[in-house]
Amino acid sequence: MYRPDRREHPAPPTLFGVDPSVMRRGRLRRSRHAAGEVAQDFVQYSLDDYARRRRGALRWPDLQPAYAFALTTHAADWPRDSEAELAEHWEQVRGGSRLRWEQVRDLVEDAWMALDRMPVAAVHVR
Repeated sequence: MYRPDRREHPAPPTLFGVDPSVMRRGRLRRSRHAAGEVAQDFVQYSLDDYARRRRGALRWPDLQPAYAFALTTHAADWPRDSEAELAEHWEQVRGGSRLRWEQVRDLVEDAWMALDRMPVAAVHVR
């Protein structure tokens, strides 16, 4: 279904400018909470989730747009069952990410569930 209000969206906001090499050296402070525990803000959730997911070819420049995509689609209350629309929108806004929708779908769904449990005041962009 054609939705003119959802065709031309700006690129997802930059959540934060984190140099992945700084993260590897341990200079960036991450909280330690269990996977099922509620993170106190989305930025912290993204860093913790990235630390759990990163392996091999998964790099921050590939995953960061997916976290931003989850945040913007959650805020815009996109229907979660519109798989084709979400995939098309991801292709439009993924920026420098090398990952296809099939590769980030689980991350986005996990982020949506985390955002559902977070206090509204904790969902912010620095």
